[in-house]
Amino acid sequence: MEIAKAKINNIETAIERGLDFLQRNQLPSGEFKSYRSTHPTMEEDCEFDSSPFPTSLIAYSLSFSESLKAKEMLNRAVKFFLSEMESESVWRYWTSQHQYHNNIPPDLDDTVCVSSVLKQNGVQFPDNQNLILANRNRQGLFYTWLVPRFSFPINASYWRVILREAVKPISLYYFWKLNESEPNDIDCVVNANVLFYLGESESTKAVIDYLVRVIEQNKEECCDKWHLSRFNLYYAISRNYFAGIKKFEAVREEVIKRIISSAKDDGIIGNNILETALAVCSLLNWRCLRHELHNAVEMLLGAQKDSGEWQRFPFYYGGPKKYFGWGSEEITTGFCLEVMTRYSLIVKDKQM
Repeated sequence: MEIAKAKINNIETAIERGLDFLQRNQLPSGEFKSYRSTHPTMEEDCEFDSSPFPTSLIAYSLSFSESLKAKEMLNRAVKFFLSEMESESVWRYWTSQHQYHNNIPPDLDDTVCVSSVLKQNGVQFPDNQNLILANRNRQGLFYTWLVPRFSFPINASYWRVILREAVKPISLYYFWKLNESEPNDIDCVVNANVLFYLGESESTKAVIDYLVRVIEQNKEECCDKWHLSRFNLYYAISRNYFAGIKKFEAVREEVIKRIISSAKDDGIIGNNILETALAVCSLLNWRCLRHELHNAVEMLLGAQKDSGEWQRFPFYYGGPKKYFGWGSEEITTGFCLEVMTRYSLIVKDKQM
């Protein structure tokens, strides 16, 4: 009993320190920082790169907390999202403060991740679901980019967004030329995030089937240009399962098996602390409480720095060549706080 109480105290202390770190480092705008780096582990050559996307991830992780600090940070993040929202309720990867904001087209990953947080927090904003549904291929999968292409969906909001981009052909030409992206990109984690926002319906059935096939065919690390770690996909699919999409039951045992097979004796799952946190969140979403999960939590507790944060690692990339990676202490800390907040409830329940 005393050991259990000590464990709860350790976890709660870690949560408070992590929240304090995020609170100190949230920018006045409400944004949380992310960095772009050419270094494989982001130990050098890091440059602040302003974007709503990392803040949307951290905001979701904070939503599991009942702390007033977390709620205050969420309120500030919501104001940031609303300030960056464009007409028809779409978002771009780079913020309006970024020098290349107008060079990048709006995309579904930013749009649905931000929209999910706003929806979860009861924030009213113009409906964008029909616009998102218009951005699909013939197989029912979602394109990443909201750009002109040879398709003619009947949706006024969609066309208002597309025509804004159509008048910038030179910017788009150089964007495609200088990046690894293409107008018709279809990415599996992006589709999983769209599904999380839209929910299960006849319109998203093709996405569910597609994601199941990706797992069955072992294509986790080659189905998305930006999310190149399979743990990103495991996290994205598992939170759909946690949200009630039970069709992913078909791959539940296999995904759990693959996560557990990546566990090391020191508690690390995958290659680093960030992948470990994603793996633990995924296991919690799948409602799997194997001993590897408990070992991973102990490792994460020991890996927290004195100032409250966890080490930065690349979370996503600018393409399969991995020339640029993006991450930050704030992103890693967000996922680690999701782990600690949810795990603390499990430990407390066992004592009741």
